[in-house]
Amino acid sequence: MQALTFTADLAEPGAIERLVAAIAAEGRTVDALVNNAGYGLPGTYIRTDWREQQAFLQVLVTAVCELTHRLAPGMAERGFGRVINVASVAGLVPAMPSHTLYGPAKSFVVKFSQSLHLEMLGKGVHVTALCPGLTYSEFHDVNGMRAQMGRIPQLMWQDAETVARAGFAAVEANRPMCITGWPNRVIVALARLLPEDVVMRIARRAARRLR
Repeated sequence: MQALTFTADLAEPGAIERLVAAIAAEGRTVDALVNNAGYGLPGTYIRTDWREQQAFLQVLVTAVCELTHRLAPGMAERGFGRVINVASVAGLVPAMPSHTLYGPAKSFVVKFSQSLHLEMLGKGVHVTALCPGLTYSEFHDVNGMRAQMGRIPQLMWQDAETVARAGFAAVEANRPMCITGWPNRVIVALARLLPEDVVMRIARRAARRLR
């Protein structure tokens, strides 16, 4: 088995077109796509630069849609494909203050995946929105939140391999969505059952503890 590596900055318009062209130039087709690129943008919305928010949306929303739009047709034509869009529990519960567009972006990814899942039924292409919660990775190191996030009980965290295995099992079973870990499933269930204003107050208090 041979692995090819291509480097692209998904925040740059045109990067995905060049990436797909580079893959085609190697005579390769893509049967599995994992849209996992993402990061957090700390700070309140009005105190950030719009160019930062624009790049954030380009990576977390537009790139997900464009990569899928360019690669999924070939999967459908060949009658086989797997698409995992990495969303988040944050897309399934009311958003917290700070990181203002993160929850909305992940909510979009969930809805997009659900719709595409239904469109691809019977075509041999499985589409799953993977919704992990807190996962041990470099994510919080990059956005400078490691110290604050370290206050959260270990029970709420999962390792990346566990999350990846859950996502693989879900897409193979053609499940439209996979929420990893029982604590995260409980959180989502409570967010759906409790009145929204109550959940919003809980989110506000939780955000204060992390400051």
